[in-house]
Amino acid sequence: NICAQSHIFLFREPKFTYLCFVCYMCDATMGRLMKRSTLCPATWNLLVLLTPSMSLGSFLTDLSDKNTRSKSYVRCATTRNLSRTSMKDDEEYPCAHDIIPWLDEIQLRDDAEKDLYKYLYSNIMPFDVPNAESLGFHGASTEDDLPDGLSNGIVGPTISFTLDAKQKYPWTSHVPKDIYFEYVASFCSVNEPRNNWRPLFHAVVEKIVQELTSGTGSKGGTPNVEQVVRAVNQNIWDRFHTEKEIFFQSGQTPLIYDPMSILAYGYASCTGLSIFLVDALRAAGIPARLAGTPAWNGEEENGNHTWIEFFGSDSNWHIMESKPASGQDDKDLLDPCQWWFCNHERVSGTSFYAARLDRSLGNDNVFPLAWDMGNHDVIGEDRTSFMEDLCSQCH
Repeated sequence: NICAQSHIFLFREPKFTYLCFVCYMCDATMGRLMKRSTLCPATWNLLVLLTPSMSLGSFLTDLSDKNTRSKSYVRCATTRNLSRTSMKDDEEYPCAHDIIPWLDEIQLRDDAEKDLYKYLYSNIMPFDVPNAESLGFHGASTEDDLPDGLSNGIVGPTISFTLDAKQKYPWTSHVPKDIYFEYVASFCSVNEPRNNWRPLFHAVVEKIVQELTSGTGSKGGTPNVEQVVRAVNQNIWDRFHTEKEIFFQSGQTPLIYDPMSILAYGYASCTGLSIFLVDALRAAGIPARLAGTPAWNGEEENGNHTWIEFFGSDSNWHIMESKPASGQDDKDLLDPCQWWFCNHERVSGTSFYAARLDRSLGNDNVFPLAWDMGNHDVIGEDRTSFMEDLCSQCH
């Protein structure tokens, strides 16, 4: 089944070890490499272009510390279906721990961390600017860490766990870098209180994913985006050692709408539950964002509602609602008509929005906060036409 053989020897920058590899490429339909050694970034880019349907992995070994680093590989997200439950030489081809594979490029992790730090800082929401250092953004004058952890903020673990998810989870392989930065790396959705939710969510979501990929939550194998979304939404609400499953209670925004408050109280209304689900999906490496309307049919007395949009395996945004709010089993997440708010009666005369982070792409659109209508600091995307087209088929 071997269709080609290539012997490529490449030098890397002086600060890295000299690397070379011999790669045997098998029939593309098999989607695997028969033999592997070390792939460097330039080679990865070349092979991805030449064989886009194949799974490409790499090992990056630092000869100066081979005893401690040779076993520290983590599996990267590639186009090939992979399972996290086992690691067999003929089935999985891990990326080196310092390689981040994006859709159309790969990047050293150090560089990705710097890019992500700059991105988050450049898109900080205006009301967060006075607290930038507390969040973990430090100016050039801050060269040394302060004692007692005073230099630590949520930005550090946010960046770390965001890139960990990109390396671990194969369903992130289709996500463009800009989408991943904006809708996975963000530590907030709107103006909810800022807290360090990501390490907690990462650990819980990882267990849910392990159950799914091992076959206890599905038939085994590598799930697609929709299967992960369903598994997370159906299982996360009682996984944080709360006395009972988190539930819906109306009228709680803005009293209780950040993830830590929800864990403490055990309930929230639609906005808080949606933010909670957005954060959970982001912990799984799935782009997600808050969506909703500040006034049904354009009339404030008709009330408001919030749900989420997730970036599906088809690279399109799809609407859904949290399990505590909807009570549904999410068996067909791609059917918009299952949601009570997606019908002609609801969308008629209603304006819809999705929350954004990237301030360079906001086009002066604001995400209206029904609990703080005078606050125009959260940028948004107008989703009115999208919802009209989507829900016109529903009755």
